[in-house]
Amino acid sequence: MAQAYYPMFADLRGRRCLIVGGGLIAQRKATTLLSYGAQVTVVSPDATSRLKRYAGERRIRYVARRFRPADLRGVWLVCAATDEATVNAQVYREATRRRIFTNVVDQKPLCSFIAPAIARRGGLTVAVSTGGASPSVAQQIRDRVDRAIGAEYAPMLRLLEGLRGAAKRTLPTYQDRKRYFDGLVCGRVFRLVKANRMAAARRMALQQLRRQASGANPSARTAAFARGLAQDSAPRALPAGLRGH
Repeated sequence: MAQAYYPMFADLRGRRCLIVGGGLIAQRKATTLLSYGAQVTVVSPDATSRLKRYAGERRIRYVARRFRPADLRGVWLVCAATDEATVNAQVYREATRRRIFTNVVDQKPLCSFIAPAIARRGGLTVAVSTGGASPSVAQQIRDRVDRAIGAEYAPMLRLLEGLRGAAKRTLPTYQDRKRYFDGLVCGRVFRLVKANRMAAARRMALQQLRRQASGANPSARTAAFARGLAQDSAPRALPAGLRGH
């Protein structure tokens, strides 16, 4: 039976992440981790010009020497991307002993996690993994998914996120809220978003919330809707990403 990996999305904001190695792969790892808000330290006798530029811009901390076990102090995640098998094995051994998430590039037995191929559209992230069997296949599938995801998903997600508070206050059960949001994603609201009519999409989404709340319990939920949406219905400028016509 093939080894199975549990997929999860980690919050790296403010977390200390260590990269051992200073080549192009280390550079790519550092760039990705930075894009997710991690505090990145790179340890390597030498580094690419971009990594050195990151250090000069104070985006990362660069330590120009070989790896030491003490480098793992306070680290949440570590990636080893050196050309030296003994160094990579040492990183894995010391990090595992400290129960730190560890990835040694192209060394599946020396990984407590593996990095997927990622496609992003605003708040939407699609991660593809083959369990380490073939990164090339994962990247090919990622590219196909990336082409299939339209630009409209980013503003749609911002709209839905903005409605979550009102929906929770108005529709008390998970099933009620799921039915409501499923209707938005599959119905006319999403078509309005695709047409870049964000203001109209938001008005219709609020109308549908009002109807669903009233239909479930005409007295109690209509009152809850009035209270819960008072601030949401008040005239105000939409965020830049939600403006339309």
